[in-house]
Amino acid sequence: MGELTEYERLISIRIMQEDAESIYSLLKTERDSIFAMEIIPYYALFVQSCQEYMGENLLPESIAKDLKDIRNHIKTYADGFGKSQRRVSTVDDAQDRDFKEQLRFEFLKKINVHLNLGTYWTEERQVIGNTQQLADFLSVESMFDSKIKEKNHQMGYHIGSFVASFRDGLADSLSYPVIERKRQLISINYYCDINTNKKNNLLSKGQKKEINLFYLHLLCSMNFVKYILRPLFQDGNIWTFRVEYIVSYYTLRALERLKNYTENNKDITIETKEIHDILKQGELLFTTKLRNCMMHYNLENAGVISFENIDKPFYGIIENCFDGKSYQEYLIELHGLSDMIIDFLNNQFDFSDVKLERL
Repeated sequence: MGELTEYERLISIRIMQEDAESIYSLLKTERDSIFAMEIIPYYALFVQSCQEYMGENLLPESIAKDLKDIRNHIKTYADGFGKSQRRVSTVDDAQDRDFKEQLRFEFLKKINVHLNLGTYWTEERQVIGNTQQLADFLSVESMFDSKIKEKNHQMGYHIGSFVASFRDGLADSLSYPVIERKRQLISINYYCDINTNKKNNLLSKGQKKEINLFYLHLLCSMNFVKYILRPLFQDGNIWTFRVEYIVSYYTLRALERLKNYTENNKDITIETKEIHDILKQGELLFTTKLRNCMMHYNLENAGVISFENIDKPFYGIIENCFDGKSYQEYLIELHGLSDMIIDFLNNQFDFSDVKLERL
């Protein structure tokens, strides 16, 4: 039993090292400003999870608090839907005031000419991010605060320093992992700005604004992983697998909370059959054993490592959690669930008339 525990400890460290190497490869190559903002929650997840495993905080207190808050944003909409609806509305109102205040003339503020939501798109017309979601998880009180740039610079500096120090610290005893990339220098080039209080081509006309924005935030998170992050790495990369798993899981929980809310309240009406099908599929993939070791790095006594599967991809964790199913088989099923969720969310909108502009 002692020998297995030692293997569990070593594999925990090796997985952290592999994730650090994947993140380090992005820090070296990716310079797109939208990508840099969108990826921060997943960098924060890594940094905080490593610190929890080590049992110590290696960052300045203010940076550590910010990163913890940003990491927690990943599961924000998995709270009760009433709370999520209020959060979406609060951010929308704050952005509305923020941009309205930039208008020079008082009469312009009364006629609603400002734009309070910016969305970011791929060339293939997939929406992968938006300014209200960014303002929320980065805790931006005002987009026009002169201190934001310096704050974000400091955060980026400390994340980069942590990742570099972590990988170098392990290099004396463990060789650097080989991380295979498919693409580099990704560029997010298209945007669409709207006023959420007026008729527009982005939000569905038959649904409440808060539901539209709730769906949009979920879709942006899912699409960012599928269309931006995953294509940067060879399929099967463990860190992108972890990110896709966590984002899909919390998106599924958010949809579950919405379904439960609509079944007990009359103010929102949605079709829940597709959500039911998504939840049913998710039950097969998100077992407690696997979920615990995807959210945290400590594998000791987690019951997910065995000697007979230790040489398989992802150290045989999938085989041990799913009665022999391979990592590649599981990955295909997770991609399939992600696609189900994305299809459902896309169907809540009609993006055909959205006019994109080049950044």
